Amino acid sequence: LAVFCVKKPTIDFFEKFYMKLKKKFAETENALDVVLASDISDVAIYVKRIEPVSVEVKIHLTSALFREEEVNDVVLAEERKNRVLDRKSCLSVLALLRQTKWFESRMSVSLIVVLQLLKDLSKRIPAWSPLSTWSLELIVERCARTKGYSSQPPQFSPPEVLRRVFELFASGFLLLNSPGLNDPCEKEPVDVLGYLSSQEREDLTASAQYALRLVVYNQLYKILGIAQPPALKNLGQIPRAAAPSSFKQRG
Repeated sequence: LAVFCVKKPTIDFFEKFYMKLKKKFAETENALDVVLASDISDVAIYVKRIEPVSVEVKIHLTSALFREEEVNDVVLAEERKNRVLDRKSCLSVLALLRQTKWFESRMSVSLIVVLQLLKDLSKRIPAWSPLSTWSLELIVERCARTKGYSSQPPQFSPPEVLRRVFELFASGFLLLNSPGLNDPCEKEPVDVLGYLSSQEREDLTASAQYALRLVVYNQLYKILGIAQPPALKNLGQIPRAAAPSSFKQRG
């Protein structure tokens, strides 16, 4: 959740807001089941409830003024004087809100399926772990629109989109001298993948090339991390030794 403030939120306002919220929750019937905590460096308040179902809500404070006004030494000095919350953290909250709106307007059900598969892959395969959720969302959406731009994504099945993602990385676009992946939610050109190191780019490329081979040999189940379907047991196999270290699973 995000709380938009008319003025730039200060540390004093953050602390008052936190104490009032804590008091309000103490007056509820389930006060003993709710735990509140604050992290001023992350401009966030955490509301946790363990029983009957574990739930955690993160509340951020921010203001549109952080992005609207021009930043200079005078503005920064004024923020320090008034004990304004961390500018970088507040800007990150605004960026996350813009990304959420973009996601809701662009993502279809089939693309969300592919996105979940890639998130799972990034947890199991170390080479894919450096990719952020935002970069995965952009890549999936772009790969689904490779046959021209339209207000609605083409009707590609999840396996087709997943293959296009592997083809994109396998092509070596991360290793080429290209502008990268532009962030559509920023005013200035920003490469969403600019933070990747040279080694991470090489590992991702090699891993995607091997994943593409698995797709060609009808071994998608290895990418998904599931048991081999009985109908595929008699088909050709890629030797396990052929898997690059960048595609080895954790554990």
